[in-house]
Amino acid sequence: MKTKTEIIETVTDWITETVAYEIGKRNYDTDSILEVVDEEIYQTIYSMQEVIYTYKAKEISDIIGIYDAFDESDFSGERFEDWSQVAFANIYQLICDELDIMGMVETLIKKHQDNE
Repeated sequence: MKTKTEIIETVTDWITETVAYEIGKRNYDTDSILEVVDEEIYQTIYSMQEVIYTYKAKEISDIIGIYDAFDESDFSGERFEDWSQVAFANIYQLICDELDIMGMVETLIKKHQDNE
């Protein structure tokens, strides 16, 4: 089971790798990289065992503690249907609360431009 810190470290690595890959294509801008980063975060969260397996989804939701099964999704406004949805919302909200994704992307782009 991943801890909050491990999740944040993993996401930070995804962002760094994704930005480096997108910059390597040479056709990039901040908005397009942010879109790719956000999609990568979604896809990676969806594939996590803590979202896929009900027991782990409940466990990670208890650890993060932002949402539980009786809450409504801030994304859809609807009540969560299962623990996987709760876990996804908890992990995504944790990432949003802990990381300035736009700031990270802009900093990584600037570092690349400064090194050119």
